[in-house]
Amino acid sequence: MIELNDAEFSKMYPYIRSHYGINLEKKKYLIESKLWIELARSKSGSYAEYWKKLQNDETGAMERRMMDLLTTNYTFFCREEQHFDFIRRIIVPALPSNRIRPLRIFSAGCATGQECYTLAMELLDLRRAGKLQIPFYILGTDLSETAIAAAQRGFYNSADYARLPQAWQSAYCEEFHDGQFKVRELLHSFVSFKRQNLLEMPPIAPTYDIIFCRNVLIYFEDGERENLIKKLSGALQKGGYLMIGHTESLITIPNHLKYIQPAVYQKPEVRT
Repeated sequence: MIELNDAEFSKMYPYIRSHYGINLEKKKYLIESKLWIELARSKSGSYAEYWKKLQNDETGAMERRMMDLLTTNYTFFCREEQHFDFIRRIIVPALPSNRIRPLRIFSAGCATGQECYTLAMELLDLRRAGKLQIPFYILGTDLSETAIAAAQRGFYNSADYARLPQAWQSAYCEEFHDGQFKVRELLHSFVSFKRQNLLEMPPIAPTYDIIFCRNVLIYFEDGERENLIKKLSGALQKGGYLMIGHTESLITIPNHLKYIQPAVYQKPEVRT
């Protein structure tokens, strides 16, 4: 494996942090262990040569592959069940009976899509039970092009299948083939995916009733966290909810959201 020297490392990690908010200052070995395959692909004899080629790549393909390798896309179905329970018990029952506007949900940093499909299954169950009368739409975004492609395909393995309730296995999953199952096409009509760098996300008009941004803040530094929370708060409808990971907190991040319960915050109807 080609060694990443200090001079090369000092060019790479500040660029990654400034463009993507991910601080790898203490993870030199991670870059080495993840990117050696890209040196071979680009026929580079050193990280300096690889970095020069990446900077000169007008297509952006090399940079996208780099970030695919350096980002963590760990997720699974029904992760942190408390949030789905909150939607089921609190959010949906509180929707006005005369509401026409669709329920819109944004999953920021959705990885390979299990979070979005879990949401769709929950809401379809509620609709079938007559508890949700309005349409719903879910948008999932992630920095990783590879993860988004996997989410769009909707193929998952047996470990993911085992995490689903038996009723969901029957209602929302197709049969196994070559060790994988596929979520039913029905779910794709409620869920869409796109690649997005959250750090470059433009301000969004209040659009969403619920935003999931779980286990994303832990990869950012304070300045980037504050910027992201400001954008996500701006994208929430008044009364909307932000869900973060249960190992995360907004205590040190300036915001105007109301704490509801661990990892759940609400945008006030009237700013306080």
